Amino acid sequence: MSRESPEAAFEQARAAMSRGDLLEVFACLDVNDLKRVAENAVALSLGAQIDTADDEVRQICHDYGFPLDEILAARRRIMQSPGIEATMGHRDAMKRGLAAVSNLPAFLGSLERYSRRVSGGGSISMRLFQNETLTDVHIDGSRAWGTRLHGPGSSDDVEFVRRKSQWYIKLISRRRP
Repeated sequence: MSRESPEAAFEQARAAMSRGDLLEVFACLDVNDLKRVAENAVALSLGAQIDTADDEVRQICHDYGFPLDEILAARRRIMQSPGIEATMGHRDAMKRGLAAVSNLPAFLGSLERYSRRVSGGGSISMRLFQNETLTDVHIDGSRAWGTRLHGPGSSDDVEFVRRKSQWYIKLISRRRP
């Protein structure tokens, strides 16, 4: 399915979520939002572990080029010497790690499936886009805004961005101009 308009991107994400197809949902989301969700997914997949990771998590990270050992080392530094330097080191390691990932939607989809199977939860609500309607879409160049209606009296602004002739949903929306 093509995301030639904000409405098409929203509909593709809604249909994918109704099928439970997280890979396709993530393919509809803006890369910057994916990175934020992926940070949470990595943390959920590791839990409180700082020395090791489940073999399946290691395999997922290996398959997509995510430097898991660097993240584990950064987590150990936080535990050994808490403070801003260790925290910033972890943040920087995470940014480098996510930048190295070969296919961010697929990596995130794999981590989400693992987390949901092992712990029963994930980084994104499975109700996202479900029973929602997109209205009031306004396009301004490579950006667009609309309203997600969740039900009577319940709505949120949603932002879209166009990259390489495809529209992507921004979960973390800026105010409309």
